[in-house]
Parts: sequence; structure tokens; C-alpha cells
Amino acid sequence: MATDAQIQANRANAKKSCGPKSEEGKAKSRLNALKHGLCAQTVNPVLPHEDPSALEAKIQEWIDDYQPANAIERELVSRAARISWSLDRAERHETALLARNVRKAMLGSRAKRMEQVCELGRKLFYMAGKRLLPTSGPDWADDPSAFVARLEESPEGARWLLDRWVEMRCLIISNENWTFLDQFRFVRLLGKQPLAAIDDPELNEIFLAWETIEELWGTRFWHQMQELTPYEDPAFSAWRVWREIVPRPESPEAGIAFLRGIADREIERLQDLIVDLDEIEGDDALELAEQASFSASDASERLRRYQTARTRELLRTIDLLAKLRKAEAQASKPEKKAPKEPNPPAPRKPPAPRPYYRSDPIENLVAEGMTDYLAKLLEAGERPSRSPKTSANEANPPRPTGADGRLKEASSDGSFLGTPII
Repeated sequence: MATDAQIQANRANAKKSCGPKSEEGKAKSRLNALKHGLCAQTVNPVLPHEDPSALEAKIQEWIDDYQPANAIERELVSRAARISWSLDRAERHETALLARNVRKAMLGSRAKRMEQVCELGRKLFYMAGKRLLPTSGPDWADDPSAFVARLEESPEGARWLLDRWVEMRCLIISNENWTFLDQFRFVRLLGKQPLAAIDDPELNEIFLAWETIEELWGTRFWHQMQELTPYEDPAFSAWRVWREIVPRPESPEAGIAFLRGIADREIERLQDLIVDLDEIEGDDALELAEQASFSASDASERLRRYQTARTRELLRTIDLLAKLRKAEAQASKPEKKAPKEPNPPAPRKPPAPRPYYRSDPIENLVAEGMTDYLAKLLEAGERPSRSPKTSANEANPPRPTGADGRLKEASSDGSFLGTPII
């Protein structure tokens, strides 16, 4: 159970740390769990690290370009600008994600190579010694030449070797006494076994330089290595003895100069090697960056789907704005009057009926004679009789008329009464 002092302390701490109180602090703390902001539903799509004036400038730029004519068009233009703002944010998020993947891949590759370098360096300087048990000793083949070759394959390994040779040169220049470990490292950095000094001319001269600088430096170290060599080592032979196969340096100074010459030679060679490896490493780093510049993870796939959906929304918004403007333009145009129909053509007069003529030539002649007869009667002012074949006196004798022009009716006694002509 808490004591009174603890309770008071808790109360005092609660008063000091009760969260933000100002509106600005609350707004910042509200975004503590924010990761990328791609799914934000807030009205203001500006995140804490973004500049609100940049969004306002973007919206104004869209408004200046589209020149909305009413509130609906202005809202559509503003919405399109905000969607474009979200797409820009998604692209920045994708760029940052891929850049992180590239750096992570490159650093991870370098870290892995450094682990390999450290492992090879440990094996190179490992002194196995005699195996007391069959299972004792390292579980790898002790081959220093292979270790050095593996180290020189990468810039990190070459730099590791360069640093070790610089240490050897400093030891040579300092005129300090050498230990068995220093001598062992010097020989192993050359990729050789100390026991091979009785056969290798360069190693034999190195041992003799140590002998010249100080008596028994070389021979004592060789015998020590002979005792520590495992019996199972194929190069070991109990009958092998120390021998000098090259001439000794003339003086200690000559011995020191010889050892320093070897260190300088290796330093210069490694420096040139590092330049070449850096050029090769540059190509490898570029390939590694290209491989890491695309992410096939689920998060990246969701990001690409988000970008596609927002792009469609932007295109639909712009298309809707274009349709509204087209409809407004059509509504504002004056109505066109219907074109006047051309005057209908005047109806054609029906052709005069052609006279019917019989095929009989005699009848035609009779018809022609009848026509002439009627014409003569009209000229004379007389009315034609019913039949032109008989004369007027023979068929219809003229009836008597009175003074007033009326016909006279015949009476019972044969006289005529005056009757008007009908």
C-alpha cells in the first residue's frame, strides 16, 4: 500500500505533467500517433511539418487558372487542389520510404561486410597451438593466404589490412622491442605461416633482419612456432631445423630499413587496391540502390492503390467541372430562330385536255364542218338549230312574232297570239 509521502509525490507529479493545456499544444499532441497522414479525414489537410501557406498558394493558383464563375465551381477547383496536395504528400512519402530502404540496404550490406572482415581478421591472427583433444582447436582450416585474399576482395577488408600495416610501420619506426605476437602478426599479414621461414626466401630474410637487430629474435620465435604447431599439421616435421637460405642484413639499421620497406610496400599496394575497389564498389552500390528503389511490400502496394484512387478522384473532379462549364455555356447562348421555309413552288396549271378525235376520217371531217358552221352562225347572230344537217326552214320553220318580239300562239282558228320568246 502506498504511503502518505508517495501519495503526495504522485499528486505533485500529476500537477506538473498533465498534458498540454494550450490549444497549440493540444493540436500537436493530437497528432502523436500520426504515421503518414494518407487517410486523414480532417477538413484542413495540413500536417504539422507542412506549411499552410503553401496549400493556400496552391489553391489560389488553381483558382487563378480555372477562374471559377460561381460557388460550385470554386468548391470543385479547391477540392481538386487539395487532392493534388494529398498526391504530392503521397509522392514525398514514397520517396522517403524508398530512400530509407536504399540507405538501409547499403548500410546493411556494409555492416555485413564488416562482420565478415572482423571474422577473417580474427582467423588471420588466431594462433591455434597444439590440439590437446581431437575436438580442440578451431573448426576452420588455418590458411592465412586465403584469409588475406578474402580481406582484399572488399574495400572494408583492404582498409583493415592497411590499418594493420600502418601499425607495423609505427612499431618499426619506434625502435621498440618486438614481442612474439608482433612477429606473428607481421608474418601472417603477408599471408604466410611462420614455420615456412626455413623455405621462403622473403620470410627467411625477415627472420634474419630480426636476428641482426637483436640476437636470437628470429630463431627464438621460429622455434616457438615449431613447438606450437599441431602434430596433425601436414607442414610439421620434427626433423626440420632452422637454416639461413639468404644473406643477413649488414647492420641493424639495414635490418630496420628492410622491414620498413616491406611495410611501405604493402601500404602502397593496399592504397592502390582500395582505389580500384572503391570504383567497383560504386557500381555495386548503384546496383544495390536500384534494387532497393522499389518496394513490393504490402504497405507500398497500399500506397500505390491510394495514389491511384486519389488520381481518379482528381480526374473526376476536373471532368465534372468541365461538364458544368459546358452546360452553362450552352444555357447562356441565345435561342436560334427556326429557318424560314422556302416559298412553295406555284402549282402547275393542268394541261388543257386534248380534243378527242376519232380515228374515222369521215367523222373528223364532219366535226370540222360543224365547227365552221357554228362560227358562221355566231357571226350572223343566229342561234344554231339542233341539227346542222337540215336547214332551218325545213326542220323548224320560223314562228311568227309580234311587235314586242313575243311569239304568237296559234289560236283555234289558226291565228297567233303574242307570247314572249322564252
